[in-house]
Amino acid sequence: MAGPAEVVADHSWPGTSTTVLRLRAPDGRQMILKTNTSSDSFRRELAALTGWAPALGASAPQLLDVDEDAQILLMTAVTGQPLQSLTLTARQERQAYERAGALLAHLHATAPRTVLPAFGAERAAYIRAQLADGTNPLTGSDLTVLDEALHLLEALPAQRAQPSHLDFTSRNILWDTRAKVGVIDFETSRYEAVGRDFLRITQRTLHRRPDLRTAFYQGYGREPERAESELMRICTVTDAAAIVVTATARRQHAFATEARSLLTAAVRAWPAPAPGTAISHVWRP
Repeated sequence: MAGPAEVVADHSWPGTSTTVLRLRAPDGRQMILKTNTSSDSFRRELAALTGWAPALGASAPQLLDVDEDAQILLMTAVTGQPLQSLTLTARQERQAYERAGALLAHLHATAPRTVLPAFGAERAAYIRAQLADGTNPLTGSDLTVLDEALHLLEALPAQRAQPSHLDFTSRNILWDTRAKVGVIDFETSRYEAVGRDFLRITQRTLHRRPDLRTAFYQGYGREPERAESELMRICTVTDAAAIVVTATARRQHAFATEARSLLTAAVRAWPAPAPGTAISHVWRP
């Protein structure tokens, strides 16, 4: 697939289903070879690379070749380094997050919106299934607050859906010396309820940095709407709980620890507004 290229770096995340290798061709061109043992993750990334990434140009990987039987993708390498690994001035950070917001808006507009009629019920059923065998690490107030959030999730009306990355964070946003922004790692991407794509970047960065939050939404072109903030506040609890359970079961300790921190903060604050939003929680009658 890659021809006579050499491996120059291994970008794989320990404890995950993926292997990510950076290759260099004889002419100096760099490529990314990615394999995934998870069929669902492979299919989601392939769909995003064929359907949405072309509209993003050099700001996203472009598919060069694919072996569907072996679940291997060969793609262009996006220039830059992950934002989380860079030391930038405050001004550079604001510029980076403003352009990241604009890039996310571009991704969301790469295909028409649709409707997920049973998003809340299906998402809640998925999370409840993770708890069913009694081996999950959640107890006490975790489960009390999660139950409240799941009932709110199940009561949601049909949700508008759009192309979504769903891991749009500083580890997947790249920034280069020419002040160009890019995004990688589309294995969680799919059509998803509007507002969910704001969640992870809010949890990990924006709620602690109001200046970056302002810059991000200036780049995006608008603030989250009330319905989007409502979804974010519910999913702050449900998503973190789901990751704690699944990452613990898979022995993905770094992901489990990160999610546990988010869940603990959300449980302590419940029913206060979710971090980064201005919408108060409403208790279920």
